[in-house]
Amino acid sequence: MFDRVNFKWNQKRALEVAKEDGISIGEARGEARGEARGEVRGKLIGERNAMMKVALSLLKKRLPVDVITDSTNLSLEEVRKIAKDNGLAF
Repeated sequence: MFDRVNFKWNQKRALEVAKEDGISIGEARGEARGEARGEVRGKLIGERNAMMKVALSLLKKRLPVDVITDSTNLSLEEVRKIAKDNGLAF
């Protein structure tokens, strides 16, 4: 039980506790933001890798480059690099 009669305010300790609480809250927020950013970045990288695989498949089927770039949203330079890296004539 809290003793209200003999309570003595300790401002130094109160500031230390507030600082510790603030640090904990800041760390939790930063961790949550970092996780969210990492998830978004991972998803974007995964989607890009998937489009690169689709582009390679379409290149192997000898589809026109404009169809490949339109279908995958990859640039002409990216499609050229995929072709070159996989030994396909462009």
